Amino acid sequence: MECKRRHMKRHCNFLEAVPTGHSSRSVRSETATASAAVASPAVPVSSAQEPSSSPEDAPVNMLHVELFHNLSSETMKAFNHSNSFSGVSFQDILRYGLNAPYLTNELLSLSALHLSIVRPGQRSFYRHHSTQLQNYALSSFNNLSPQFIDENYVSIFLFAGIMGLHMLCETLVYRANDFESFIDQFVQYTVLHHGARTAAGGGRWQLLQQTALKPLLELGERIKLADASLGPVCQVLLNRIKGFDHDDATARTYQQAIQALQSVITMMDNSTPLANNDVNILIAWPVLVPLEYIDLVAQRKGEALVILAHFGALVHTHKHSWTFCDGGKYLVDSITQYLGPQWEEWLRWPRQSLMMENSV
Repeated sequence: MECKRRHMKRHCNFLEAVPTGHSSRSVRSETATASAAVASPAVPVSSAQEPSSSPEDAPVNMLHVELFHNLSSETMKAFNHSNSFSGVSFQDILRYGLNAPYLTNELLSLSALHLSIVRPGQRSFYRHHSTQLQNYALSSFNNLSPQFIDENYVSIFLFAGIMGLHMLCETLVYRANDFESFIDQFVQYTVLHHGARTAAGGGRWQLLQQTALKPLLELGERIKLADASLGPVCQVLLNRIKGFDHDDATARTYQQAIQALQSVITMMDNSTPLANNDVNILIAWPVLVPLEYIDLVAQRKGEALVILAHFGALVHTHKHSWTFCDGGKYLVDSITQYLGPQWEEWLRWPRQSLMMENSV
């Protein structure tokens, strides 16, 4: 919908995730019969309490138990030491997911993605189940009635946020084999994340502020309101870009992207180890930048890619997190190679940051 509004033609993998016209029951049937080890979708409590009448209505299996345990004990640790997602407690997330199968299945899908990364010997197994559970989550969400969406905006907002995180992790860790394809994949992720956040929030921000999502929303506001006065790194970057003969709209787009980058740097510099909010801050940047900047990335504009390389350097500071792995290094190295020697000075800071982190 976002691409149509902006008259852009892009291929969307999520349109093909579940065949058009399939009901949630047909998806469950396909999931249950794909193989003997395949995980059937997790159903909401109200449905799980009803007697099973067919194989596709099978109760939660042991794989779901494993994924749930891993989600609560390990996966969530990447975002906050207090076992929360951007300040929203796991207990609250679970409560909202009890009657929202799209959210429950996306949570289990994220857990399976996590296990596919930390258990390389079983990568194919867990990634297969992660894809299945996410497909079901998307199918379940797409079948919601407008009235249901209006009444469950909190669950939907959480779903959008966790789906965005999932897509970023998938893009960085399970990236395409060549840089051109990776850029297309990154652009698609960012456009989808922007659209999902906008659709989920709509005009409900004041209502969301009165729910358990308040810490998540406050973190986003703190990033936006962080001291936007540019530090030396971002100021040099902006000065270089101003030296080009851009039209006013393009120059403003680059300035907004750099200011968003500075906000993230400021927030990371001011965050305490105990809060462990750096990952949450990093995953906010692709949503903070204007979509016009993403268009420039899609066009492979040198200045846009340089800004992206700076973001990659920040991501690399969390190279030990399963959410990013070596994705930050890949961004910096690939952009450096793609742009060539003439952009060497522009990329001095990301390259130096990489070398400093590698020596730690």
